[in-house]
Amino acid sequence: MSLKKRIVSWYTIWTLVLMALIFILFFSVSSSLSLRSLRHDVENVISDVADDVTRGDHIDFDDLDEFDDGVYTSIYKTDGSLLFGRNLDRIDNISYREGQRVINFTDTSYVISDMMLDGYFIRCYAEHSNIYTLLSSDYLSLLIAAPVLVLISALGGAFIVKKAFKPLEDLIKTASGIASGDDLSLRLESGNTKEGVALSSSFNSMLSRLEESFLKQKEFTDDASHELRTPLSVIKAESEYALTVLDDRSDVESSLNVIKNESERMARLLDSLLMLSRSDNGRMKLNKRTFSLSKLLLNITESLSDIANEKGLTLDSDIDDGLFVFADEDLVTRAVINLINNAMSYSKENGNVFVRLKRKAGAIVLDVIDDGIGIKEEDLKRVFDRFFQVDKSRNGSSQGLGLAMVKEIAKQNNIEIDVESAFSKGSKFSLIFKEEKV
Repeated sequence: MSLKKRIVSWYTIWTLVLMALIFILFFSVSSSLSLRSLRHDVENVISDVADDVTRGDHIDFDDLDEFDDGVYTSIYKTDGSLLFGRNLDRIDNISYREGQRVINFTDTSYVISDMMLDGYFIRCYAEHSNIYTLLSSDYLSLLIAAPVLVLISALGGAFIVKKAFKPLEDLIKTASGIASGDDLSLRLESGNTKEGVALSSSFNSMLSRLEESFLKQKEFTDDASHELRTPLSVIKAESEYALTVLDDRSDVESSLNVIKNESERMARLLDSLLMLSRSDNGRMKLNKRTFSLSKLLLNITESLSDIANEKGLTLDSDIDDGLFVFADEDLVTRAVINLINNAMSYSKENGNVFVRLKRKAGAIVLDVIDDGIGIKEEDLKRVFDRFFQVDKSRNGSSQGLGLAMVKEIAKQNNIEIDVESAFSKGSKFSLIFKEEKV
């Protein structure tokens, strides 16, 4: 059953229940008020009759009214024989009892009031119709009209629901068109209701994120294919060349070295892609623990100093002792090495790379600073994108994944990352750790 039909069904059932409750309450109140009014009338009549009877020495039945304002009057001898009034067995057979009472029969009820005078007693009574009598008379038209009212209510509810769901149906139709056409650039119209605007806004926001994710995935796949195609082409060419110069040992060795280097480059690329894929899918395994970031940086800068010297660069550091952090040590090591390698890759000739570790405002801040080519302002927002390179002419062994990996590692370890740069003057990349007490 559709949601619209369910709402109309629930609305109709609720109308039925509500109408039944109203009828029951109405009949109960009507019956109660009717009984109260009737008891009052009976009491007034018996008082009037008693006054009329006691004015003379004897009863003058000609001055009495057998029926007055819906109330019957009967007068009996003390032995129960009827002196005045109509003969009604069910009333005559009721024994005398001073005061007023209600006598219930199967089909109806009576309000009876008895009063004893000298040698006889007066009985005034009136019939009180029960609920079944009311249903079969005065309120029968209401009961007949009730189903019609419920039907009208149901039809009205169906019309209201249809009108209310019209914007939603339009949104569903548009969304289905987007899904079947595979065009994520389409957007839903906002509609003319507050709920429609909110729904279309949320849906359009989701479509924007999906489109952005899809475009990034497509770009990532294209770039990865391009990056893999280059080493594969080199390996194929060198293999074919080596097969033609098998007699020349030096040429064969040269080709094998090229193949080895390109294979290692492919292995690094695939390893980076695998790590990024695991991060995207939330399957990156972390081994967080508290360790000395100070000692880690000392070891890294010491091991990379020779590489910097070979490139004609200077690698200096200013590292405070005794600074500990809680993170995955292997991943942090990889991130730091990537930042330093990136700084050396984009440094100017005879340039300087500076690594600094300090405690600042309740955090531990690691800065990697270079005086290299810097980054243009319009490129700063893309510097962490995968396969993005500020200067592709300096590609070398770079895959354009180093900073993207740093960003993912920082994200997985709750590390803030920041970059400042001035074109042609240099850059500063910062990792900000929340300080952990040991």
